[in-house]
Amino acid sequence: MIFIIFWLVIATFPNFFFINPQNQVDPLRRAELVLSTIGWILISTAAPICLLIYSRGRHYAIKFLPLTALVWPISLVIAQVTSYIQTGYLYLEYLTQFPIFVFTDIALPILIVIIWVDLREHHSKQMESAVDAVGQI
Repeated sequence: MIFIIFWLVIATFPNFFFINPQNQVDPLRRAELVLSTIGWILISTAAPICLLIYSRGRHYAIKFLPLTALVWPISLVIAQVTSYIQTGYLYLEYLTQFPIFVFTDIALPILIVIIWVDLREHHSKQMESAVDAVGQI
């Protein structure tokens, strides 16, 4: 669902996501756009892939989940802070004009981190049970 929802948002607002960093004169803005691009690709595609790999029994994939979830919102915060420093204005009205971005930019990263915490705790308990079972043999 993460993959489908996020890519539907990307398809709906391609100009928000597909920005050529090389078109920017400001090197800081260019770096922010590169980080942002990496971020939305990670959260839209890598996070669901990590969860799929985890569901297939490859539990090592769970350790990458926070990275896939947090690069995107961190890149947005960095861009907002830079914007505020350079112009004195935070460009947050897009959240009220297009409320779906509240989901992609705030709720989804939080949800993925919550899933990561839950799966990590569940995996730790399974490992403890396996160690206890081996110790009893």
